[in-house]
Formats: sequence, structure tokens, C-alpha cells
Amino acid sequence: MKKIIKLLLALLLFGKVLSGIAQENIHKYRFEHITVNDGLPHSDANCIVSDSTGYIWIGTNNGVSKYDGYSLKNYDLPVNPHNGLPSNRVVAMHLDANKRLWVASGSAGLSFWDKYHDKFINVAEREGNGVDEKALEKLRVSNVLSISSDSFGRVWVGTRTMGLFMLEFKNELLVSIRQIAVHGTTQYGVASMVRERDGSIWIGTISHGLWHLAPKQSMPVPTLFTNHKISALWVDSFDNLWIGTQFELFFANKQEKRNRVFHTTLIQQFSEIGSVFVDSFQHLWVGTNHGLYYWEKIPTSTEPIYLTAWKNTMQRFLPTDGDSYSINSGRVHQILEDKYHNLWLAASSGGLNKVDLKRKPFYVIQRQFGTTPTLPSNYINSILTDIDYQHLWIGTRNGFSKYNLSTHTFQNYYDIPINGDGSGADISAFYQQADGTLWVGTRYNGLIIIKGNARKVITDLNANLSLYGTSIERIQEDKFGTIWIATFEKGLLRLDKEGKLIQQYSLEMNNFPARQCTYLLYEVQNDRLWVSSRDKGVIALAISSNSITLLKNYQYERNNPNSLSGNYAWPLVKDKAGNLWVGTIGAGLNKISPQGVVERWNLGYANIESMAIDKKGFLWLGGEGLLRLNTQNRQLIHYDVGDGLQSNSFKIGAVCQDNEGYFYFGGIKGITYFKPEQIQPSNQKPEIHLTTLRIYNKEVRIGEPFDGRVILSKPLDETEELTIEPNENYFSIEFVGINYKNPKKNQYAYKLVGSNDDWIYTDYNQRIANFSNLDSGEYTLLVKASDGEGAWSAKQAEIKIRVLPPWYKTWWAFLIYALVLFFAFKEYQKATLAKQALKNDVLMEKYKAEQEKTLTDLKLRFFTNVSHELRTPLTLILGPIEELASSEHEKKDKIMLILQQTRKLLDLVNQLLDFRKAETGNMKILATFGNIIPMIEEVFLIFKLKAQESTIDYTMSLPQTTVELFFDSSKFEIILTNLLSNAFKYTPSGGKISLKTEIVGSSSEEAVFEEGRPSNHFLQISIQDFGIGMSGDELDKIFDPYYQASHTETLKIRGTGIGLSLVKQLVEAHKGSIEVESAIGKGTTFTVKLPFGKKHLPESAKVKALEDTSVLAESSEMVEIPAMVVTEKFSAKILIVEDQEELRAYLKQICEVNYEVDTAVDGLDGWDKALEWQPDLIISDIMMPNSDGLELCQKIKQNPKTSHIPVFLLTARAAVTHEVEGLEMGADEYMAKPFNPLVLKAKIASILQNRSQLRSYYQKQILLEPSLPDIPDETKALLEKAMAIVEANLTNQEFTVQTLVRDMGMSQSAIYRQIKSITGQSLVEFIRDIRLKRAAQLLNHGNLRVTEVAMLVGIEDMKYFRKMFQQTYHVSPSEYAKQKREILK
Repeated sequence: MKKIIKLLLALLLFGKVLSGIAQENIHKYRFEHITVNDGLPHSDANCIVSDSTGYIWIGTNNGVSKYDGYSLKNYDLPVNPHNGLPSNRVVAMHLDANKRLWVASGSAGLSFWDKYHDKFINVAEREGNGVDEKALEKLRVSNVLSISSDSFGRVWVGTRTMGLFMLEFKNELLVSIRQIAVHGTTQYGVASMVRERDGSIWIGTISHGLWHLAPKQSMPVPTLFTNHKISALWVDSFDNLWIGTQFELFFANKQEKRNRVFHTTLIQQFSEIGSVFVDSFQHLWVGTNHGLYYWEKIPTSTEPIYLTAWKNTMQRFLPTDGDSYSINSGRVHQILEDKYHNLWLAASSGGLNKVDLKRKPFYVIQRQFGTTPTLPSNYINSILTDIDYQHLWIGTRNGFSKYNLSTHTFQNYYDIPINGDGSGADISAFYQQADGTLWVGTRYNGLIIIKGNARKVITDLNANLSLYGTSIERIQEDKFGTIWIATFEKGLLRLDKEGKLIQQYSLEMNNFPARQCTYLLYEVQNDRLWVSSRDKGVIALAISSNSITLLKNYQYERNNPNSLSGNYAWPLVKDKAGNLWVGTIGAGLNKISPQGVVERWNLGYANIESMAIDKKGFLWLGGEGLLRLNTQNRQLIHYDVGDGLQSNSFKIGAVCQDNEGYFYFGGIKGITYFKPEQIQPSNQKPEIHLTTLRIYNKEVRIGEPFDGRVILSKPLDETEELTIEPNENYFSIEFVGINYKNPKKNQYAYKLVGSNDDWIYTDYNQRIANFSNLDSGEYTLLVKASDGEGAWSAKQAEIKIRVLPPWYKTWWAFLIYALVLFFAFKEYQKATLAKQALKNDVLMEKYKAEQEKTLTDLKLRFFTNVSHELRTPLTLILGPIEELASSEHEKKDKIMLILQQTRKLLDLVNQLLDFRKAETGNMKILATFGNIIPMIEEVFLIFKLKAQESTIDYTMSLPQTTVELFFDSSKFEIILTNLLSNAFKYTPSGGKISLKTEIVGSSSEEAVFEEGRPSNHFLQISIQDFGIGMSGDELDKIFDPYYQASHTETLKIRGTGIGLSLVKQLVEAHKGSIEVESAIGKGTTFTVKLPFGKKHLPESAKVKALEDTSVLAESSEMVEIPAMVVTEKFSAKILIVEDQEELRAYLKQICEVNYEVDTAVDGLDGWDKALEWQPDLIISDIMMPNSDGLELCQKIKQNPKTSHIPVFLLTARAAVTHEVEGLEMGADEYMAKPFNPLVLKAKIASILQNRSQLRSYYQKQILLEPSLPDIPDETKALLEKAMAIVEANLTNQEFTVQTLVRDMGMSQSAIYRQIKSITGQSLVEFIRDIRLKRAAQLLNHGNLRVTEVAMLVGIEDMKYFRKMFQQTYHVSPSEYAKQKREILK
């Protein structure tokens, strides 16, 4: 009796508990599906296995699939060659103790997975010696239904008609096969087998009941459970044996198993059981042909009364239309639980179903199609818990619903019944007052007030404010009993309890900051109302019964990190610490502290659409999925639809909490509700595996050659070291983290130690590490995975990677390089030493040449300087000799001889100077266009007498026509004279010299050049002698003056050694060429080529042709210089500056006949005397000690007191550049030494006469007298302009020197020099002289008083006027006027 009472109490308690559980678990399980749409090869999944690494293997009617949580890898089994039937219809799978996967195929026997080749192999292909061929043949064609294995590694195979087979393997070879007979027959079927923990195997037959194979036994024994068609067996964790037959489920505990299975019938009327399974939570699952059956707990008693109650707790799962998370097939073949507590169901036409047994307790309220009434729409805008805590108010896009939390029923309002989501009133906000009055806000359909059974719809608040034109987003009541409404277009509205408008606050009214308000949060303790807005951030208001005060407007500020991250604010929530959390659309989360400090929280999610805070202070954020934020450590966990949410999209402001602590978040697919404290991180650490190696994006298969070599001899996950050849250095490694909870949340990280020590993070879409062009060496790839909730894999995947160097970076290559470099270095060293020796030789030769050149330069410089010095004594000789030669004298013939030799000496000096010019690049030619033949004849004749004296056959050949071309006559004379002189020098008496001139091409055409030499249209002049000649190796050096100067003994040359070098340079200056041919003992021939035409010469080198092309004159010819007329002796003062005493005395002798002369010994002395004596002309030498003539000239021209004095420079520096230099210094005349005394006298007289004429012109112009002297136009124009300016300003008393300078447009120093040189007056004296002479004219011709005349000429001071006038005219102004009037009478 006591036993019965206890049983009844247990049943009552059990029933009560089960009732509560059943209610709570209405939506506990969600079925996720893997079908042909996901890559499964067939819609029928027959069996499943989870291997040791966590992969799920699925046997289908079209082969085997391997699933890693993301993708399926499919394997085909070949056609059975013994019966021609397909092997892809996989009906059973088994994983033995050695982790080997066995697969049974219909009509194809048994196969296993060879992981070292990643393929399935039939056991018949691994047949060893001594195997029973008949038994093996039977197995090959058998329809296998079940597989198991024992602790000895033996494999037991149950077939449909051939009974049971036992197979033994050794080193992967089949060594034994035996067919097991029962009751004396092998013709029976084995549908199911299950192994116990002790190694024994239960064998369920189709026609002979249940059998048992004890450990270490080879023959099964029958049990008392007979005469049943067994289809499924299972042993749970309590060692209970579950037996499924065609229509019944049996249960046997440990005791009954020991008693050979005393059975108890549990449930009848099943439609053929396909599978039985008890999971790790003691849930019982039974798969049948008509649905999946489920019990929350396995029975704890076999008492009939208890079992009766237990049977009633059964739950059945069948496919449900419109529910994407219901089971998708009613026929379940096999059930499996993996180590992650996921339940896998192999089902016909449904593929694979997955149930998370530890699914997070997220529950969903959704529209149930086919159920009436149901939620009017799955698009949720707002949620509110009723004050009775038994109902939810749910606002949708199709009206709103009152949901009963106990009965799970709906009462709908303002909806349009329709299949699918309807579109009635768009409900956007709820608020319920303490008396139960419900305020319902809509979008563009006004405001609804429900009080009891009464309903009131408000659409117009006044004539100007209609709620049809706005969206009501939030409703809130304050402690004053007024209702605040946030609208999207009309700003903030304040209503009374009846719904009448008290006040509107918007941009257009009351200067409220915002017009588009989105959310309201009211703090009753301090009467503060927080308002979110679409474009003005968050507004803090202090409210009273009849007014508001704006406290602060928090907005986004550019470049201010302590401002809101964006102005589109929506949900608001306050935590216990007083922080206000602000969610924005597009700008993430913000926090405003009680002190008003804004802090931006970058969570990586831009849209925060709804918020709530749980008891632990965690912040739950709705938007892109659901986020749980720990505000203390910023830990963030993201939940998505894979965790059981309604969808990944939650809507704005749709959140509430009931009295039991459940949160309700609304989205586009209904409502997700949960208790926050029940949502904990899963702590499911994924197992990370390396899956695939790809080289150049081609998969490397296990055990197969890749480009000629086997890279992977076993699975990549088991490979410890991977070797990469140089031509494979572009590879990638794929990986996967096994975690079937929500694999799309998994996060991955990898790093290649040795290349980059930083982790590279990626998500489930990028489960691959790519590498290219790695340096040769050893690396280690580390990979880890996270479940997305902070739990990282306990063990990282690791593989060593050895990248081989290319052949040119291998050790033997470097050895070869070293040897090559060694020998190359030796050769280089050898070559360098030889090169250095050669270089030393070259440097020595160069040094010798430079020394010779330096010596020659010293000689030339010496001779040049001597030549300059020779010009002065030559001047002293030539001057007197020429004077003597021009007069009659009794010894005139001797005087003429002296004159001729002196001029010859001068010519030699000039030639030496010309050579120096050519050496320094200052040699210029002045070519004229004319007939060259006369000059050739004249030069030829010069040497005629010498030829006669030496009895030399001297001949000339000339063209019969005129030959005209551009040539410099003086330079051509040097060329021809030097060549003929050399010919005569090296031709002995009785020898022969010929001069031949011929035209090559046409003289009227422009010359043609090749490589800078004339090749056509040129004049060729050849001078040939038959003298001693020269050797061939000396011909290239004959034009080198330095070589000749230092090898005169070798070449047997006597003289300066510069003639031929000068000739070559002069010929090349004419753009011509000179060539030489010679042989020792046969003579030498020089050939000169001068081009025709004019294009080969620059314009600067060409001058007008001379009337007389004969430039040679008799050396004794005298130049007739007309004598200058000197009217008065000592009419001018001349200062002579010369350092040579003899020349200074000679110049003085020349000049003192007609002029007053003084002398100075150098520039300093000359400068002092010029300042003191103020001469009319200065004659100065240039090259003088202390201060030369150029410095003296510069001083004279720059000093106002002396700038008017003409300077005449004499020098031995006859070069044009020297002459230009002197003229640029301001010299008026330049003359080279030696000079002709007559020419010198003429130039002196000319300079002084020009100055006299300028002064005369000035005086006559001022006095307006006739007979003006003839002076240069430019000088006259300058003087007239200056005088005109002064005369125009006669009455201007402010007229000064500066005014004159400005109007003249010249510098003061320039105009001073000009006026001084013309008038001999300074500028002040010039202006005063004009004023006084104009005054004299006025006094001469007018009747004006003296004071009036003074005023007219700009002089106010009468005393000064009389004084200056008397100094100029030697009489007073009044006396001057009186004298002139008397003369006119």
C-alpha cells in the first residue's frame, strides 16, 4: 500500500513538472537542415557517423559526404565489378576503435576510407593470403545493413539475406573472413548491431530475434527476446538496452540483460522504428517512418502506472508548413549526437537535420500560418508589457495584437486578415497609463486611445495640426499627468489626458531645436525629459507643469571626439550609475555621463535600433542581430539567427521587459524573447584542422603526384612538415574550426612564425592563408579558432613549412659562386695588377708629356713676355728710323736696311704672339672673299732669290682661272710662308721644291665635308720637297709643338718648333685641313685643302672684300700722314705716363714741339698729376708697375673732376681683346707699339681739335652766334637737349642738377662726364653759365631792369647775380647793358 501511495505522489509531481516543462519547451528545439540545396549529393540520407576529428560523414543514396559545418565534400564509390550494381547507395557506416571509417553499400559489400589517399576502398581490393574466397565473394554482392566492431579489431558485418560476417585485418590486409551461422543457417538478416562499453555486441536479426556476442567470443548466443523483427538497437549511458522492432519499443535494464533480456513492452502502434537514441541529457528520441518521437526523460521505473503517465509526455515532430525550423522529413533512419551536443538526424527526402541540444534559450513569437487568430504581421514596430503582466501589446505593420503569455493566443486590432504579412494600420508606439488607458501611436494614421472597451481615434489636434501628416514614434507620460509625443515631422507634442493639445515644440514654433523627434526618456525624480532626434542629436529638457527649459543639446561636432558620433539618435536608456546610453542610426553607440561628458563607443556596428539593460548591467543592443555588451570590460558578444533569433534584423525601439525578467525584442520576423541571465557564452572551443593545400590555386590531393612529386603522403592535418619547392612558392592552406553550434560566428586567426609574428584575423568566409614568394627557410604556421563568444580553440593547429631555395640559392650553388668569385678575383687581381702597371706607364708618359708641356709653356710665356718687352725698344728704334727714312739723308740706303731688319724683327715677334693666341684659343680670322692666286704668286716670289742662291729647282703650278674664296690674307701668308720655309730648310743644294695649286670639284659650289674635312669643292695646295724626309711613326706628331720642341734632334729641326703647329691651327680656323706624306731620303709633301663657299665660316669671321687683294707691300714703303695744323703753340696740355724712361723721353720729344707736356712714371704718379694739373689729354702706357694704365683710365673716367679728360692708351698688347678691354675702361684712343710717330701726332691733334670744336659749339650756341663748328651729330644732340632743358626751366628757382639728370634720362656720373668733356664745366657751372648768358641776351636786347632779368633767369639773390655776372663778363650787369645800348646806337 505504501508503495502505491509513493507511486501516486511521484506521478502527481512528475505530471506537474512535465506540464510546466512542456509549456516552457514549446519552442525549445529548432531543426536546421542540410539538403541537396547545400551540396548534399542525394535527398535521402541513410546513415551518419562523427569521426574522431569531429567531421560528420553522411551516407546517402548517391555516395558519402563529409561535412565540416560550412561545406560538403562528396565521395563516390565505384560500381561493383562482380554484379554491375552501383556502390553509391550507402546504408550503413561505422567508426571502429582504430578510428577507421567503414561504409556498407547496397549490393556492393563493405568498403573503408583510406585517409592516406582520401578515397574509399572495397575490402576485396585488400585481400590477403588464405582468405576464404567463397565467403568473400558472398560479401562482395551482399546488401549490408549494419556494421560493428569489437575490442580485438574484428569487424562484424550484418547483411539482409546472407547473415553475419566476421572479418579480421592485419596491416590493412584482410587475412580472414567467416560467415556466422545461427540456428544452423546463414540465410538470415541482421538489421542492427550495437556495442556495449565492455566490448560485447548486441545483434538484432530480422527473423531470429536478439543475439549477444560476449567479449573475446567468436560466436553469438541467442537471448530470450525472440520472434521479433528487430530494426534498431541502442545502449544508453545507464547501460539500458533499447530495442526497436517494426511496431514496438522495448526496454531492458542491466538486470534484465543479465537474465538474457526479460523484456517490457513500452509503446505500441509505431509505424516501423528506424532508429532509437538516448542523448547525453537522457532525452529519448525514436525515429520512425511517420515522424520523430521525443521524451524529455527516460523512465526511471518500469511500474505500469508510472509508465502509463510517462508515455503521455511524448512529443512528436512532423514537418510543418511555413515553419522553416521544423523537421523536414517524417522518416528518420538514424540518430547521432556529436561531442558538441548536436543531434543529427538522417532522413529520407530531408537529407540531414541538426538539433542543438544546448541551444541558447532564445524563443520566438511569430505568425503561425494556418492558425487563427495569429500575429497579424511578423514586422514588429513596438512592444509593451501590459500592466497585468499577463499580456503583451505588439505593434506591427498590420495593426496590433494583444498576446496572452499563458495561453499563447492573440487578439488583433486594426489588422487586415490576409495570408502572409498584411498591411493595415502601421502601429509605431504604445504607452499605458496607471489606470489601464492605452495610448497607441501610428504612422500617418493618428493617435488611438483605448480605455476599457472605449476607443478613441485622434487625427486632428487643431485646425493647423493634423496627425495624418506625421509618424508618432514615442509616447511618454510625466508626473504632471500630461502626455508627451515624439513625432517625426511635427516635433514634440504635449497633450492632456484627454488627448487635447497643450503645446507644440518644433523648429517653426518656440525655437525648439528639432522637428524630427524619435525617442523619449523621462526621469521622474528630476523632471528631465530626454528627446532623441533625427538630425539634432539628443536634447535634454527640464519640464514643469506648463513649460520646458532647454538644458543642453548634445550633437555631433567635427573634430571633437567628445561629441556625439552622429546626429541621428534613437533609443535611449539609463544605467544604475546614471549614464545615458544613446543609440544612433549609422554612427554606433554613445555614452553621456552624469557630468555631461560624451564618450563614443566604437563597437563595429553602426545601427543601434533598440536597447535594454539587464540586472547585471549588461547592455543588450538590437540592430544587426543582438549584442550583449559588458560595459565594464567592453566585452561584446554577437548573437544572430543561427543562435535562435527571429532574424538578423531588429527594429527601432521595439523592446520591452516583463515582470519575470524576459526581454522582448521585435524584428522583421517576429519577436525574440529570453531571460538575459540564461544566455551565457557557449564556451564551445572549436577544434581547428588544416584541410586543404593548394598550389597555384590547384588542390594537392593526398597520395597523388602534383607536378611529378607526391607532396602529401597523408592528410594535411596529420602532416608535421610540409616541403615547398621553389616552383611551388605560391600556395595556400585552408582550415576549419569544427563547431556546429553556429559555425558562421566562428572567428579565425593565423600567423606564420618566421615571417610575421602578428596574428592575422579573419572570419568564416576567409578560412584560408595565402603565401607567395616566401624566402627560403623554415616557418611554422599556427592557426586557431574562436566560437565568436570569446572561447578560442584549446589547441592550435600547427604545421612546419620548409621552403626550399631555388637552385641558384642552394648550398652547392653558393659553393660554385664562391669558387667562381675566387677564380674571378684571382683573374681580376691579375688583370688589375697588369692594368695598374700599364696605368703607371701611361701616367709616367703623361707626366713626362706634362712636364715637357709645362716647360714649353714656360718657354712660350717667357718668349711672349719678352716679345711684349721687345715692342717698346722696337718703338724707340722704328720711330726715329722712319723719321730719318722719310727725310733726305746721305746714308739713306743704310737707314733703309736698318728699317727693313727692324720690321722683320717685328714680324717675328708678331708671329710668336700669334702662336700664343692660337694656343690660348684667342686666334680669330677675318676672311675676305677674293682671288687667292695673286697672294700665292707673291709668296712664291719671296723665296725665288733664296732658291737661286741654293741652286734649288723651284717651280710653281697654278690654275689658269681666277680662284675666289674666303680667306684671311695675313693668316694665309703665315701658312704658306712657314710651309715654304720648312721646305727650303730641309732641302739640300741642288734639290727640288714644287708648289702646286689645283681646284678639286667646283669653286662655285659649297664645299662638302666628311668627318670635319673637305671632301669635295675645295682648293688644294701641295708643297713638295725632295729633302731628308721623316719616318712614318713621326708623322702624327709633326704638328705637336711640344713634341717638336723636345725632339729636335730626332726630327733634325732647327728653330722655334712652333711653325707647323701654328700652320695647322690657322688652316683649321679656315675649316680646312692639312696632310703630310714623307719618307726618309725621299722628301716630304704637305697638302693644304681650303673649302669653297661661305657656309663653313661664321658671319663673325667674314668681312667685306678689300679693293686690293694684294696684302703684301714693300717693307720700305712709307705711309704719308698729313700734318695737323696747330695754330698756337702750347694751346693744350698733355700728360705722358710711361714707366720706360727712354720711351717717356721720346714721347715728350714728339709732343713738346706743339703742346705743353708733363710726364709721370706710373699710374699713381699720373693720377696725382692729373688731379693737380688738369691736362687736356693723357697719354699712358698700360703695362706699368704699382698701378697700370687701365686702372689709371678707370680712375680718371670715374672721378667728376677728371672724367672729361681724353685718355690715349699705348701698349705692347696688340690683341683685339686687349684693345676692347681698354676701350671698355673709358679710353678714347688705343694704339699698339711700336707706333708711327706721324700717326701718333695726327691722332693727338684729332682728339684735341674735337674737344675744341665741342667747346666752341657750346659757346656759340649759348650766345646764338653763327658759324657753328662741325661736330658729331650725337654729341650735338646731347648738348642741345641739355641746354633746352635748362632754358625751359630758367624761371624755375627749384631747378637743380637732379632735375636735369632726371629729365635727361641718364645717370648723374654719365651726364657729368659728357658735359665736362664738352664744356669743361661741372653740371652746376653749366646751368649757371646758361642762366648768365641768357641774362646777357636779355640785357642786350631788352628794356628790362637788372632785377627783372635776374628773376627771369631764376636767380632771386641779386648780390649773387651781380657777383657771378661780373666774374663771367668782367663788368656789372648794369654796365654790360649800358655798353650794349651804346653799341647799338
